[in-house]
Amino acid sequence: MTSISLAQSLHQAENNFYKKLSEKESKNFGALADNSLTKSNSTSKLNKSVFGFLPWWEYVEGFHQHIHYDLLSHISLFSFEADSEGNLKNPPEWPWNDLITTAHSHGLKVIMTVTNFDGNDIHRILNEPEVTNRLFQNILNTIVLHNFDGVNIDFENLLDQDIKIVLVDFLKSLKSHLSVINKPLEVSFASPSYGFGKWDFKLLADNTDYLFIMNYDYWGRWSESTGPSAPLTGNYFSVIKSIEDEYNDVPPDKIILGVPYYGNFWKSNSPNPYAPVIPFSSDSTENNWQKIVAYREIVSDYIQYEKIWDVVSQTPWIRWNDNGWNQVWYDDSLSLDLKYDFAIQKNLKGIGIWALGYDGNRSELWNLIDKKFVNPSSVETGNQLPEEFVLHQNHPNPFNPETVISFKLGVAAYVNLRIYDFLGREITTLVNEFKPDGKYSVQLSTNDFQLSTGVYFYKLTVNGNSLVKKMLLLK
Repeated sequence: MTSISLAQSLHQAENNFYKKLSEKESKNFGALADNSLTKSNSTSKLNKSVFGFLPWWEYVEGFHQHIHYDLLSHISLFSFEADSEGNLKNPPEWPWNDLITTAHSHGLKVIMTVTNFDGNDIHRILNEPEVTNRLFQNILNTIVLHNFDGVNIDFENLLDQDIKIVLVDFLKSLKSHLSVINKPLEVSFASPSYGFGKWDFKLLADNTDYLFIMNYDYWGRWSESTGPSAPLTGNYFSVIKSIEDEYNDVPPDKIILGVPYYGNFWKSNSPNPYAPVIPFSSDSTENNWQKIVAYREIVSDYIQYEKIWDVVSQTPWIRWNDNGWNQVWYDDSLSLDLKYDFAIQKNLKGIGIWALGYDGNRSELWNLIDKKFVNPSSVETGNQLPEEFVLHQNHPNPFNPETVISFKLGVAAYVNLRIYDFLGREITTLVNEFKPDGKYSVQLSTNDFQLSTGVYFYKLTVNGNSLVKKMLLLK
């Protein structure tokens, strides 16, 4: 087990890393820059918010060229750094006029991210009126100058005395200060996955337009073991427990579920999941942790190694032996698919991405957003192959202990409906008989089997043709 209470800010760590890199390699940094911009072929509107952070280093490196603007509702430019006097520092290569113009032309809301990761600096910003008002005015000026649609406040490592009332009063006053602009502006906050009794997330949500929950960084450079960045399920901490326990009294339409487009790379002396990271010391920040790995790097450099599905967290990981064991834990289209299903089931405002550009020019993660949030029919009814029958998504999903599987036959046929676990082992056969055309529903109860939390599949075979869908059992 690892303690996420010791987690270091991922946003801060990456910001600092790329600052040092840009200083060290200033001549080469940004060599990949390309002002050409890609847009999705989709013409449908999103049915949920899809909020993406675009870090300055991804803009400088040119990875913004691969953004599918039609599959986003918000793009938040990371970041405008606030200092202890309330001044703002623009991101490198500012202004990003090409990106802002393109985003607005696609109907996106362009958000400015204001950051500070030092608790003492934040204390001054929140508590000294002169500093607070200076920051408010600087935010207002920047919004007016660049026609932004709102601001996301990403303050991390706050002092305990500032977390509840002081922070809420700051956000409430910020909304009031921005109301002088004759257009609706959004004020949001990047909030942690767990509050450990120190946060009042309901009060925070009541005084903002929505919360971007950073539901990642559960394991990282500070961990005593290898593990998933964003476990959907888990024995101690998980995305589901975060939303259902920590944010249970927050209105769902004020929650953006943040997901990672990255993983973590460790060295260990064991091939097993959740392996001890040795050497480990409580005052160390490395512990044989190697680096944060963007999704694009994982699929290009490590995907040839053994890929394993972790049933505890519902995430994939990769291992290989090269003078010792190496492990990369990350999220892919399957694990993100499950997280998106959870967001849909909970009727959340939407999902959020850390970070845009991390998938490079690959399409599978964009295709998943299109499938889940643009074309819901592909989730609900499945692909009609052949047209004589349709397999629907089970309902409810995720489920416990019962769910209903429905299908439709356009012609009379011999029908077989079977349930499988993630490894392809058959659990049971629900239907195996000839049926006339029509609509059918079959109930599956886990009370009849000893099944653990995890992904399962149901396969409908009609006249030799099959359709398969996945479902998630949560206990």
